[in-house]
Amino acid sequence: MRRILCQEVKNLRDLGGYMTLDCKVTKFNSIFRSDVPVFLTEKELFFFRNNNLTTIIDLRTKEENLKKINYFQDKEFAYYNITLKGENCPKREKDIPYGYMEIIDDINNIKLVFDIIKNSSGSILINCNSGKDRTGVICMLILLLAKVSEQDIIADYEVSYIYLIDNIRKMHQENPNLPKFLGKSKPEYMEKTLKLFHEKYQTIENYFRVIGYNKQEIEMILKKIIEV
Repeated sequence: MRRILCQEVKNLRDLGGYMTLDCKVTKFNSIFRSDVPVFLTEKELFFFRNNNLTTIIDLRTKEENLKKINYFQDKEFAYYNITLKGENCPKREKDIPYGYMEIIDDINNIKLVFDIIKNSSGSILINCNSGKDRTGVICMLILLLAKVSEQDIIADYEVSYIYLIDNIRKMHQENPNLPKFLGKSKPEYMEKTLKLFHEKYQTIENYFRVIGYNKQEIEMILKKIIEV
């Protein structure tokens, strides 16, 4: 896991560099995950252009997008706004994994996301508001498909809290009545999500068949993720 240091964007990371269970490695500079990029410096924008970023997948609602305009939206990039569930905080902490399963079960929108990944000509940035929940679920599916270990998938999810901690503390100071768990990415949230996922879909390959992908299409997606 490699964090990309930016002035304003706090949870920007590369999904490259993970060893898979069959001794391959996920590609660097192919899929990035992020909180919403509202502003980038010219040097930061140059980094993405230099790494062949072509495609942005914004998982937020249109209302969220009006509040915080995605920096890439009106530039030379292919920008897609696929609204996934997850913009609202659950009332109970124990409901978080079930909320993630609602995202996973939204197979029509999940397929739209992976169709974009499959057909992209360059590297891809996936974002939501904090880059933790909706983005975290998509990255869970990507890394599962790549056969990254579940411990590494959980670790990749968990680190969001560390990178977002200043923003989260500020949010709670300004809104003291918010649930104390809001903003956290505890490992047990993703651990439970993975358990629920396997109970319902058994394997990631079966999940992608449920979505509607054949073996050749799955291989096309894997070419975006795995070093050959």
